[in-house]
Amino acid sequence: MKIPAHLFIFFFVLSLSLKAQKQPAPAAVAVPVDSITKLITYESVVEVPGMKANVLYKRALKWFNTFYKNPTEVIRENDSLKFKIIGKPRFKIMNPPNKDGVKTDGGLVQYTITVAAKDGRFKYEITEFNHKEQSYYASERWMDTKSQTYLPVYAEYLRQLDQYTLDLLKNLKDAMLKDKPVKDKDNW
Repeated sequence: MKIPAHLFIFFFVLSLSLKAQKQPAPAAVAVPVDSITKLITYESVVEVPGMKANVLYKRALKWFNTFYKNPTEVIRENDSLKFKIIGKPRFKIMNPPNKDGVKTDGGLVQYTITVAAKDGRFKYEITEFNHKEQSYYASERWMDTKSQTYLPVYAEYLRQLDQYTLDLLKNLKDAMLKDKPVKDKDNW
């Protein structure tokens, strides 16, 4: 008995569909999400006992000027009276390796970083992550695995976003918490 071609194709497509459903989704990365704004947000207040706000502000400004290749493009607000710096930098993400092991460009992710200082402490906030496209594409959309537009590569993008941000925060904290004081030119 010969099976009609249309039934053969139907069962073949059905088997592929069932096989695809059985494959586990890539492991999700737990990125911090603000409970109010629902945005990916890394934030904390770091205690630095005995440090004046102006010294912490100068350290933050020095960090911005050394960490970013083009700090004048990154820094959008630099308030030396409120001891606050806001920047909008971006970083590159990569697609997972193809079958030949070659990674391709996945685009740019822009974010907002705010560093503010008060006597004895400083606060950082990194939020508003978005994939640079023709229109605003919030990175939070990468977490919606139930969306019809979800792609498995989004898990890798979130992993890279998290790793980049954790490395950035380690670098920032190291710069802000170093022991040697910054020379205060205004206090002579």
